[in-house]
Amino acid sequence: MTAVEKIEPRMTVDEFYEFDGGGHVGKIELVHGRLRLQSYASGGHATIQGNITGMLHAHLRAKRPGCRVGNEPGVVPTFDPKRNIRKPDVVVTCTPHTTGERSFPNPILIVEVLSPSNADETWESIQACATIGSVVEILVVDSETIDVQVFRRDDKGVWPMEPERVPLGGMVRLASLEFEMPVAEIYRGTETGH
Repeated sequence: MTAVEKIEPRMTVDEFYEFDGGGHVGKIELVHGRLRLQSYASGGHATIQGNITGMLHAHLRAKRPGCRVGNEPGVVPTFDPKRNIRKPDVVVTCTPHTTGERSFPNPILIVEVLSPSNADETWESIQACATIGSVVEILVVDSETIDVQVFRRDDKGVWPMEPERVPLGGMVRLASLEFEMPVAEIYRGTETGH
C-alpha cells in the first residue's frame, strides 16, 4: 500500500480575492495557484516597514501627489497572472486608486524587509515582482543586520547582476521617486539602529 499525498487545490487570483484566510493570522500570498502562508512580522521587521512607509508617504505628499504608498498590497507578476498575487512589504504606484481596486496596479517601487524565517520565500517573491514591467526599483532591507540593497533597472530595462549596497551612514537613493532616505532612519527604533 502506498501513501496518498494530499494535493492542495489550486486557486485563481479571483478566488484568492474572495478567500477569507481560513483562520490564518499573517500574510498570505498566491504562488502558482497555491497559498503561501507567512507568520506575523517581528517587531523589528514591522518597525522598519513603518519607517520606510512613513518616509515615502511624506515625500509623496510633498513632491509626488499623484503617487501613493501601501503596506502589503497585492501585486500581480507578469508570469501566470491568473494564479499569482504577491504582497511585498511596501509598494508605490503612481496610478490613481479606483473603486473596487484589489491590487496595486503598475507598481514602480517594491520594498521587501527580509526576516530569517522566510528569506527564501521573500527572495522568490522579489524575483516574481521583478517581472512586472512597471517596476523600476526594488529595495531590500534586512531586519536583523544593517544590510540595504537597491536593485534598479538600467535604461534598457535590464536588472543588474549585483545590487547597489548602502552602508550605515549612507543615503538610499530611489531614482524612480527622486527621493533619498538615510539608512539610519530606516533602522530607527530597532535594536540594530538603536
